[in-house]
Amino acid sequence: MSYRDVRGQDVLAAIARFDEVGRDAFLERYGYDKARRFVVVHNGKQYDSKAIVGVAHEFLDGRALTPGEFSGGHATVGLHLRGLGFVVQERRDPQQLLLQPRGGARDGGPGNFKRTIEKGVRLADHADAFGEDLAELQALYRDGTAKLWGNTPPAPAKQNSLKAKAIRGRRVGDRVLFYAKRTFIAEAVILKLFHNPAAARSIWGADKTGETFEHMMALGDVRLIREDATDLVLRATRQETLRSVTLVPAGKFVTPTEQPKPTKPSPDGPFSVEQHMTELLTLHSPERSAKSESVALLWTIGQVGDKPRLHPLSTFRQGVSMVLTACGVEGADEVERPFYDLRRTSFWRIDPEETPSSAANAPEPRAGFTDEFHRLLMDVSFRTKAINALRSRHLDDIEDHESLLASVGLGDYLTVSGGPQRDADTPGERRRRPNQGSSVVRDPKVVKKVKALYDHTCQFCGTRLSTGFGYYSEAAHIRGLTVHTGPDDLENLLCLCANCHVQFDGYGLYVDEDYVVRRVRDRVEVGKLRVVPDHPIDAAHITYHRELCVIAPPTSP
Repeated sequence: MSYRDVRGQDVLAAIARFDEVGRDAFLERYGYDKARRFVVVHNGKQYDSKAIVGVAHEFLDGRALTPGEFSGGHATVGLHLRGLGFVVQERRDPQQLLLQPRGGARDGGPGNFKRTIEKGVRLADHADAFGEDLAELQALYRDGTAKLWGNTPPAPAKQNSLKAKAIRGRRVGDRVLFYAKRTFIAEAVILKLFHNPAAARSIWGADKTGETFEHMMALGDVRLIREDATDLVLRATRQETLRSVTLVPAGKFVTPTEQPKPTKPSPDGPFSVEQHMTELLTLHSPERSAKSESVALLWTIGQVGDKPRLHPLSTFRQGVSMVLTACGVEGADEVERPFYDLRRTSFWRIDPEETPSSAANAPEPRAGFTDEFHRLLMDVSFRTKAINALRSRHLDDIEDHESLLASVGLGDYLTVSGGPQRDADTPGERRRRPNQGSSVVRDPKVVKKVKALYDHTCQFCGTRLSTGFGYYSEAAHIRGLTVHTGPDDLENLLCLCANCHVQFDGYGLYVDEDYVVRRVRDRVEVGKLRVVPDHPIDAAHITYHRELCVIAPPTSP
């Protein structure tokens, strides 16, 4: 028998076992990894699709399938689960974060939250109002009770407000944090987005202006929490309180529920991001060792996401020595040194921790990042800063950083835009390059518009480059389109000269809170960002770029 013989009742039995023991224990018991792309949704909860089908086989003939016996892709497990009537969704990675105010008593917020998030909405009570959305909701919530929330439409004159952008930009798979009184009170995942004024009026009625919460979300994996929201709200909105539904770009912040726990005792509690960054910048080792350790760390960062957290010594030795040799860095013959020496840091772990045994039957040692540091590296912003810390302080004499990063699977982190620096409308960037994977289709109309707005004059330094055929400027994305998931629109573009573009994209220049252009190395002012009235730059993109660049206190020129 194969996975194709698994029945619906077998899947339900596997889901029940998943709920009984919890996700981590379930996956560990049967040897499955967490789902990277596809999840099955049942009663508003997400389950790892391949693991569920593999374990469901146990309820068919008494033996669970091992991960190596079948493929967990869309064309196999996905189609089979759909054929059995289950909902299978593709998981987007990384997720965006939607900060959702609950609303106060005057708006009916507490009551609405209790009725439609804590208790849930009986679909049968509003079946006629749901109309064509009913069938999909019933598939998502087989028990007939849905967790729903909605937003009133933004005012026609405020289509660029935080609320309007959040409603337009949110997507299935994004995380939601509900907010009330400076506290996050619940978290969830978006399972379905739909516009249904009739259903909204049937469930919530209308507010005092006659509007209803017609931009609706069906939510899953709802969990009540109580976490301080002050820091995240302040960084995301520059306000002390959350006044509007707000969409936070993917990977920008580690949320309170994701905050890692300390892996070693510390008098100050958990290691902060700043402490980790300081360790990466210093490493406290001789120059030669710091260089080989930095390459080893880059290689290990490149494994984050789709590889085990800890790596056997043989795998580590092979991978790191190849990179050291290719880049001409001394230490390829001593690659075991960083494997063991990095345990002096707060972010490296060896298993077993004892001195390696020479016994023939001794288990091969494994090493890698601590669970805390590994989770931090899942944040694209932190990962970029960690890579830049190693490059700028310990590997600055390596000329070919493009080859270095490509060799460890981090080619998309060479620049803010990803890969080699080019103008946003350079023909070579119109399609993805197979090795870097960092260039996507761009809109030439937007590129031409930003250049026209400034007549090819650099917004940083005022230079207008003349050629034999006219003038030359470059369109620079503030927030990269690839790993940083920036939008390809006018709000995310600058008109720069080639010199400023290279420095801005290569983490050499940033724009501060007052739109002063500064050098990353020493914070010296080099210009002022010029903005014409018809160019609506999104300040959130400027902030994101700045946080990627400012990774350490200024150094001497």
